[in-house]
Amino acid sequence: MLGAVLTSAWLEVASASVSYGVAVRADSRVRSLDTPATQTPATTPSITGDAELTPSLSLLFRDGGTQLQAEYAPRLSLREVTQSARTEVQHVGRLVGDWRADRGLTLHGSQEFVLGRVDLLSTVPVADSPTRPVGDGPLQPIPQGGSVYFLSSLTTLGTTTTWLGRGLGLSASAAFAVSGGLNGGAREAVPLQYGPRAQAALGWALAQRQVLSTAVGATDTRFSTGAHATVLTLTEGWNWRMDRRTSLEAGMGVGVAQSLSAEGLERTDVLPDLTVAMGYRIPSREYDFTGRLSAHVTPFVDRLTGQVYPRADVTASGTWMLGPRARVSATGGTAFAVGGATADRLILGGLGASYAFTRWVSVESEARTAWSRSPGVETARFQWSASLGLAVRQAGIL
Repeated sequence: MLGAVLTSAWLEVASASVSYGVAVRADSRVRSLDTPATQTPATTPSITGDAELTPSLSLLFRDGGTQLQAEYAPRLSLREVTQSARTEVQHVGRLVGDWRADRGLTLHGSQEFVLGRVDLLSTVPVADSPTRPVGDGPLQPIPQGGSVYFLSSLTTLGTTTTWLGRGLGLSASAAFAVSGGLNGGAREAVPLQYGPRAQAALGWALAQRQVLSTAVGATDTRFSTGAHATVLTLTEGWNWRMDRRTSLEAGMGVGVAQSLSAEGLERTDVLPDLTVAMGYRIPSREYDFTGRLSAHVTPFVDRLTGQVYPRADVTASGTWMLGPRARVSATGGTAFAVGGATADRLILGGLGASYAFTRWVSVESEARTAWSRSPGVETARFQWSASLGLAVRQAGIL
């Protein structure tokens, strides 16, 4: 009996597929050197340079309806080479698993983390995506300062099922997020925040190209400053794929937020939760374009103050595939408080381009800008950066 079980397990493992990927990326960057708010800005902005080396290793295990992927990519940085050069290390890892338990049931789990010195001017560290570039909102306020000792961790468990009937789909997830500075100086720039979050959505396919959805969500966030915010949302959504090029998305709902400030002031607010978005694609072998324009007004938890207020985010992105080797992308967005709330105003933008010399070697360039205006600060802040990177990668089957 035991021998039969071991033999079956061995045959199952032997039939599985294990692939690997290794890569090394080298980046050089020039950027503006931020001026603290307590100092008078110089008439000409200071410029400094950074150099980064990012090796990465990934493993992918596949066996029938099971897939498990692990990736580790430490980032080694030589910061401010033209000022006072210093070395910083940032550990970035990800573990993702999917299991198709049944024809209509899929289970999902993931763990993502960033630990180390994080450059707040060239990345926007947030709990749901530690190094997310400018993209489809919400945009985040940029803290004062160059880099901090930072932790971002997100643990997620989720499921998707179609057992409810034809045309019906149910998805649900639960997560725990931790994000912010790990020591005293870092927490002054980015307070540590942590807490659970959950979401469930029911989708109903009205027709081949139209889907209605009802989603409920909850987040509970505590801050190292003593602030505390709980937000509950209920949203009705509609997705319509008009044709092979154009898709529309709309959502309308309400959120209830209960917050406690660092000073001990407690309040309860009823806030709007609105979404309008359009996606557009021009399929072509030589000029393939994919674009998206979106606008959101949602309950927003400020990661610096813990304040909850309605915030508008307008973002746009576009990617052009100029043949099989070249790609050009552009992103931009603005965010500001609405409904009389006082908070940061942001304008972010970026341009990127890449070219693949071969299947394994590519070069990438990127430029970013960020303008922000904070309450109580007389002058606005403007930062920019431009980078050039070379990546070499290799993949295979073990």
